[in-house]
Amino acid sequence: MMMRCAGERRVASTRRLIKIVSVPVCLLLLSGPARAQVPPDESWRSIETPHFRVTFPEHLEALGRRAADRAERAYVELSVAFIESPDGPIDLLLTDHADVSNGFAQVTPSNRIVIYARPPVDDPGLGHIDEWLELVITHELAHIVQLDLTENPIGKLARSIFGRVAAPWPFFPGRGTPRWITEGLATWYESSLTEAGRVRGTFHEMVLRTAALEGRLEGIGQTQGESPEWPAGARPYAYGSLFFDHLTDKYGTELMGAFAKAIAGQWIPYRINAAGRSAFGSSLSEEWSLWAEGIRAATAELDSQLQRYGPVTTPERLTVGARWALRPKVSPDGRWLLYSRSDGRSDSQLLFSLVDGTGAREFTRTNGLTTHDWTPDGGVVFAQLEYADRYRLFDDLYEAQVDGSTRRITNGARLTDPSVSPDGSWAVAVSGGGGTNGLSLVDLTSGAVTDFVSSDPDSHWAFPSISPNGRWIAVTHWTTGALHDVVVLDRNGLIVAELTSDRAIDLAPEWSPDGRYVLWASDRTGILNILAAPFDPESAQAGPPVLLTNVRTGALYPSVDPSGRWLYFSGYHVDGWELERVPFDLETAVSAPPPDTRFNRLEEPEEQGSYDGEVQKYSAGPTLTPRYWQPLYSEAVRSPAVRTEDVFLRSRRLLGPAIGAQTSGIDLVGRHEWGAFLRIFTTGSRADAGLRYTYAGLGNPHLSFSANDRWGRGKNSALVTQRANDALLDTLFVLKRDRSLTASAQFQHRKWRNSLLVTFSAGMLWEELQLLNNSL
Repeated sequence: MMMRCAGERRVASTRRLIKIVSVPVCLLLLSGPARAQVPPDESWRSIETPHFRVTFPEHLEALGRRAADRAERAYVELSVAFIESPDGPIDLLLTDHADVSNGFAQVTPSNRIVIYARPPVDDPGLGHIDEWLELVITHELAHIVQLDLTENPIGKLARSIFGRVAAPWPFFPGRGTPRWITEGLATWYESSLTEAGRVRGTFHEMVLRTAALEGRLEGIGQTQGESPEWPAGARPYAYGSLFFDHLTDKYGTELMGAFAKAIAGQWIPYRINAAGRSAFGSSLSEEWSLWAEGIRAATAELDSQLQRYGPVTTPERLTVGARWALRPKVSPDGRWLLYSRSDGRSDSQLLFSLVDGTGAREFTRTNGLTTHDWTPDGGVVFAQLEYADRYRLFDDLYEAQVDGSTRRITNGARLTDPSVSPDGSWAVAVSGGGGTNGLSLVDLTSGAVTDFVSSDPDSHWAFPSISPNGRWIAVTHWTTGALHDVVVLDRNGLIVAELTSDRAIDLAPEWSPDGRYVLWASDRTGILNILAAPFDPESAQAGPPVLLTNVRTGALYPSVDPSGRWLYFSGYHVDGWELERVPFDLETAVSAPPPDTRFNRLEEPEEQGSYDGEVQKYSAGPTLTPRYWQPLYSEAVRSPAVRTEDVFLRSRRLLGPAIGAQTSGIDLVGRHEWGAFLRIFTTGSRADAGLRYTYAGLGNPHLSFSANDRWGRGKNSALVTQRANDALLDTLFVLKRDRSLTASAQFQHRKWRNSLLVTFSAGMLWEELQLLNNSL
């Protein structure tokens, strides 16, 4: 028999302060250049436009106003050419905390775009731009427009009830499609709505042409997956954008919006062939096969097309499996070949080998791929990325010797692309920051940096190269209108010769050993090849360019050895960039053809402006508020079954199942982050609850606080007691309530290869045990 106490369920309780802790925790973690958090301690400012809230560092107001103007233009253009852009303010964050060129878009917890201000003038894949802000904002806004869309009634109902839950179908059906669709679509619009972009350029064509030539053109199933196999991260952009270009050429550009709506409206999700049939009248698998056959057919005729420019070049290949083998340079004594390598299996390195590519060994380990140049005494000056603090990632100059020793030349100077003077005392380098760049002179002994060519928002520079006599500097110069040319400067920073003047990409100039020719890579034929132009070192007069290579795939980063015998370059293949060489033969070189018609100058480039609006201090409130909630459920709290010699007690339910909700928020710059949950038990009049908050506005440390109140069963959740004379048994059930408060300060010392994370935390935990009788 069990004794019952009518009207009273809790028969006893006890409370204990279990812990008071203060624990420093030190962790040594590997670190890399991830999709970095922007600096929350920056002095941010904002401008509101009809459709955007544009946020930027205080010192980048002029660039922020440009970004606001480009965003409004792109909004209107996408609404007309694609589908209607989403309502409500879209947050656009412009940041200059890292010397990389990129952009991100997300539709949860709200529509947000992050733009890295650095222009990619040195990137052969991204360099064909009328303006960086115009292209990247158009690309990322196309993501927002596509991914925000849901046409299915289930999705609309779910979003109206639960808000912007970070899930694909039915909330955001576009998020469940392969990346070649999302990235291909955005890349296609970046080109369709501007006068440049990757579809209008040649780099993506090179990727697919080479894959077809070397027997590895991928099918639609291969492209849908994520793979480190080359072209790795570029795969969805190259394949997706050019496939959509095929579809729009065949069926019309107006059907792109119908395709996005077909995906967003599917009752049974992830059926991209069905979406293709709905929009284009043909399955994507069938269209992909036809498109791929067209690429293979075109490559079969490639040699006959190339012979218009002269004999097809068959280079001597010096490396195999290098993946990234870039910027070959022969040492001043002609003995060693230096290059930057990243094979995906080991650390990025500067390697040097014999001039035929054999006997390669490490010169120095590097933070990613580098730009570099020899010093007269056999050392190497190179630029690499390094963290300046927890958030900021900048380029600086270093010097390495063959014995492995390395010396840092500059600190926080944001310098790249160094070229060393003939006497080794100074270098010229590209100085970045502010969404543009300029040229600087660097004293290689003291590290002192002086301006050489001041920065200008409408003029960018890359790959300066000092002539053998030290008088001239050849350099890539970008100006608005996608004019990406090679010019020569004097020692005063004035342009004395323009070797090109067109919309083709002209990159990475180098001098011949006698200083009478400038060599560079150009895609004017539709394929990246090496060109050279005569240059008189006395009068600074330049002649018309000649074509030094006529390759099938692509050639980049030319360099001639000191003897003038060999022309080295990076050659593109289906597995990446390898080192190659051909004889440096100017006598048989043919005149370079005029640029392909795709590179014709624009008659009247569109005038760009900036948005005139009131600048306000950044406010976290609009992006910190909760945008979603998710239901929570937990099973009932039960006591375990108890078996003794005298009695057997079945498992009992102490508290019914709990239902509740959770939500969270983080502001645009990551200064504030919070989360909360509440679960109410269906019996027992009890609830679980929790709250957490992190403040990162100090930069370093991050300060965090959390509070939790949770119920569960005790360690011995059923106690059996025996009364006098062995007459009655009484059963007590144990509920445990844990309440906790914690606070912490997390410090991080971050570098490219490691990160020291130190957390000091303190907390209190209260444990309360409640004894319930059998009536529960």
